[in-house]
Amino acid sequence: MAERCSVEIYIYRAALFDMDGVITDTMPLHYESWKRAFERYCINVYKMDVYLREGMTTAMMGREIAREKGKELSEEELKKIVEEKTRIFNELVREHAKAYEGVHETLRMLRNNGLKLALVTGSMRGSVGVVLKNVGLEGAFDAIVGAEDVEEGKPGPEPYLAAMRKLRLPALDCVVVENAPMGIKSAKAAKVGYVIAITTTLDASYLQEADEIASSFSDLEQCLASRFEARPGRAIM
Repeated sequence: MAERCSVEIYIYRAALFDMDGVITDTMPLHYESWKRAFERYCINVYKMDVYLREGMTTAMMGREIAREKGKELSEEELKKIVEEKTRIFNELVREHAKAYEGVHETLRMLRNNGLKLALVTGSMRGSVGVVLKNVGLEGAFDAIVGAEDVEEGKPGPEPYLAAMRKLRLPALDCVVVENAPMGIKSAKAAKVGYVIAITTTLDASYLQEADEIASSFSDLEQCLASRFEARPGRAIM
């Protein structure tokens, strides 16, 4: 698989983005909040415990981390961990959340080309709202799918299927941008038209199931622009 974008053109109608690690540089904040939330249960959480599970719903990730660490926690204990993690994360977001450089411009370019935009994340909707407000992206997306909107999160197809239903578009008309294996698997399971991975949080070796890999956000913008430049009457900006 080539690292750079191919020149093949298909007229896509929507771009669907994961949030953490794609739109916003917030994966370090997720790691720190999980680490703190699990500490009271004497469970050590490491960066890759979180990064490789990125895309799962918050509750699912908490359960999976505890299970891998050999800790059998009750549903009530897991609920408290998730609540504490969410509280800590929202506090960190207010001080440290930022969008990746070029995100606002890229979203504007896509919007100017007539594309619909969706955000598909495993984060709780409350946290999504806090993040988007703090990085100046409130109202930037036509549809948002968060943890509460699905019964089964990534790597299952439900999150992306839900987003496409909200956009009223078929899978083949959509491009997905992801940064982690769970999200790529989810998009592929939903049979979206094209999946671009970006190496913001994980090395390219973890992202081989994607159709293209972008090494930077400027590279990502070129990948996205190449998907839509055949649209008649639209200007790439």
